[in-house]
Amino acid sequence: MTFPFKLRLGKRTLRWSGGGLLVLLSIGLHGMLLAWPVPESSPPAPESLTELDDATAVIGVVRLPAAAEPAAEVVAAAPSPQATQAPPPQAPPLVRSVPPAPPTVPAPDQPVEARPEPPPPPAETLGLEPVPPESLPATLDDRLRDPAEYQFNQQAKSLATNDVAFHTTVVPGWLETESQGLGDHEIPVLGSKLAPLQVTSPITTCLTPAPAEGLVGVIVNAAGQLVKEPVLLDSTGYTVLDEKALELALGRSFEPPPGNSLPNPQAHWLPVQVRYSGDSCSP
Repeated sequence: MTFPFKLRLGKRTLRWSGGGLLVLLSIGLHGMLLAWPVPESSPPAPESLTELDDATAVIGVVRLPAAAEPAAEVVAAAPSPQATQAPPPQAPPLVRSVPPAPPTVPAPDQPVEARPEPPPPPAETLGLEPVPPESLPATLDDRLRDPAEYQFNQQAKSLATNDVAFHTTVVPGWLETESQGLGDHEIPVLGSKLAPLQVTSPITTCLTPAPAEGLVGVIVNAAGQLVKEPVLLDSTGYTVLDEKALELALGRSFEPPPGNSLPNPQAHWLPVQVRYSGDSCSP
């Protein structure tokens, strides 16, 4: 609802409706509020303050002309304080999803090249003394020249000088031993005494007791060949001399027995004589 209001100005009459009055009234109230001094809450900084000599210099007043034609309503709206708006919320940072890495496929096993191992360092580098080469075993002739090899063995019986003991004790036992496991035509029969074996002792050291005469037995077939290895029947008293006598008997050649009608081999014996200069030896 509006109430018409008439204003006479000279000969013209202005007719204001209720809405226009409200606009004028609102402008006046805003002007009074702006002109009213407001106590400051905190003193401003000295350099930012501006001294105001006249309050009207800040607020502009709009005056209506006295004889103006009815015009469109002009509303001078006082600037209203703008509300402080909070800054718009920032969008969260864009996080790009990283695709998962493909699974690692193990490389196929490759053959490992065999590297040759370096040769071991020489013995001088390791500080080790070189190992001396193993000495060869002494030969029988070397042992004959060594006086330490002549140790009396206490086995000399001197059976060669006792023919009765030799034929009744030594020969039967020897033939029985050699005949074991043989056929009737292979059993040796008693032969004869052959030429002695000469063993020379190269040492000049005196031997106590002196070497005795030994005895070696051999079994020879009809062709004059050894059927078995020679056997020591009586010792000289020194093992190194006995071994040399067996070596000589093994290398001797034998004549076929004369007038032998039997195919059986014959058992012969050979005396062992040691050449030893007992008179000129040094003690």
